[in-house]
Amino acid sequence: MSEADPADFFTHESLCALSRDYLVLVLFVKSRSGALGLAMDAAKRAPLFAERDLESLRLYLAGFPQTLEGAILAMDLIHYVRGWKGTHFYARGRMIIGELGQAYGLESVLRCFAESCQSDDWRAHCHRMIDTPYFPVHARLKLEHIHPMFRHITAASEEGNFLFPCSHMLQWFEAQPDHPASVRDQIQAEGVAKLCDACPRFNPDDFQSLKEKQ
Repeated sequence: MSEADPADFFTHESLCALSRDYLVLVLFVKSRSGALGLAMDAAKRAPLFAERDLESLRLYLAGFPQTLEGAILAMDLIHYVRGWKGTHFYARGRMIIGELGQAYGLESVLRCFAESCQSDDWRAHCHRMIDTPYFPVHARLKLEHIHPMFRHITAASEEGNFLFPCSHMLQWFEAQPDHPASVRDQIQAEGVAKLCDACPRFNPDDFQSLKEKQ
């Protein structure tokens, strides 16, 4: 549907605040790309769609709900507009520049969230039992050059001493044992850095020692 927007609707502050009510907001500029028509079709299917003229630019905004359908539509639009000049994303109260690297990272998080929505119990998808948060992946390979979207790693766990809150992050994360911050806070900071916090399921407080519960 079309959004009748006040004059300050497209401000940075307003969009950051509004993003807390959605899975993601996608802001993009009218482009000469041949994919513009496909992008507009995806954007207009969003529950929130608004447009505005800014001097010589035509701005479009699409907001997607925190659902499976919302994630699929958002990924569809991001696929078309990533890398376009002027593209920005807003999620969980902050702006994300729409460069290719950031867009790929956001897409991988949205895809992971969509998979959790298709699970009977989302915790079965998101949570993993691990032996240690410091070296969770045994026989670790050097995969820094491979984007998380294309990694397929499962943390080995023989004893299940800890519950880790994000299976997506576990593909690369290793806590630093001597770091002054707690493991929980290291997980939270990594979530911000790698956009895992854009997922509504992401909750660093879910990290816990299972031994302490015995």
